[in-house]
Amino acid sequence: MEKRLDLSVIVLCYNQEQTIARAIDSVLMQQTEYTFEIIIGEDASPNDNTRLICEEYAEKYPNIIRLMTKEPNKGVLKNYFDCLDKCNGKYVGICSGDDWWHNPNKIQLQVDFLEKNKDYGLSFTDFRIVNVDIINGGAVFSSSKPIFIEDNMYKSLITENFISAGTVVFRKDLYLNHINFDKFRSLGFLMEDYPMWLEMIQHSKFKYIPIETLSYTIAEGSISNNKTDFRKTEKFENSVLNIKKYYIEKYPVKGVDFQRLEQIHHNLLTVVFVREGHFERAKYHSKFLINSGLKGLLKFVICHTSLIKFYSKHLMANKN
Repeated sequence: MEKRLDLSVIVLCYNQEQTIARAIDSVLMQQTEYTFEIIIGEDASPNDNTRLICEEYAEKYPNIIRLMTKEPNKGVLKNYFDCLDKCNGKYVGICSGDDWWHNPNKIQLQVDFLEKNKDYGLSFTDFRIVNVDIINGGAVFSSSKPIFIEDNMYKSLITENFISAGTVVFRKDLYLNHINFDKFRSLGFLMEDYPMWLEMIQHSKFKYIPIETLSYTIAEGSISNNKTDFRKTEKFENSVLNIKKYYIEKYPVKGVDFQRLEQIHHNLLTVVFVREGHFERAKYHSKFLINSGLKGLLKFVICHTSLIKFYSKHLMANKN
């Protein structure tokens, strides 16, 4: 029988040779009285030495690190849920291979809270965003603090996913009792974390801890940040909208309906595409904002006049 641990940390990675060691080290360097293991889900990286680096860590720390067996590429969802099934911890934390936990007290802080507050099933924190400049080799750091309604967190969460997965620690029993991966897959969800939060919050309280624990990297070309191919951005955001619609139908909340969610969706894509210079797509999405109030009408007018170029420069200047 495998030893029961306090926390299992899942590290997902794919073609992250340059950053995976930093991610693993940030977990190993945690200062905590709680026991933890690291489950590495290396998803058949084809282009670099990510797998080799993970093997070296697993060999060096055999009592802490378990590397998932080498298999053909699974994709994010299956890789994540396969790792979850291997977790022995009472709690689960997450760190992507290109992010890192810059706060050495993260485990102690969050597990300590959950141990003392049995009615809470998940805790999350602030994080800092690292915008990576691949061309010039630099990075821009900015803080991110969630905005939500404390006494109706689900209503805030259904309109925007303000919880970064790398900041989260949750009870594994909450996952085992309420999350159905096969259902997510059958519905075509592209995200593993957001639908989990929307389901879990129906069955347990969430705790926000206003301390930064994670450095979250955003690089050009990621599924949620792709300046060159607007179709990838639209595909991702369409999936987010489908997740929201599924949950608002399953768990209705006053003041939010399909129409409201679609307005939020089109407003987001209008702003993103204006900022990134995809003006035709911005014009398309702005058409759905005409009846969403004065701000929506103003965005529509701007997108269909020469003002769109000035608006784009303004958004770029205030991006961070």
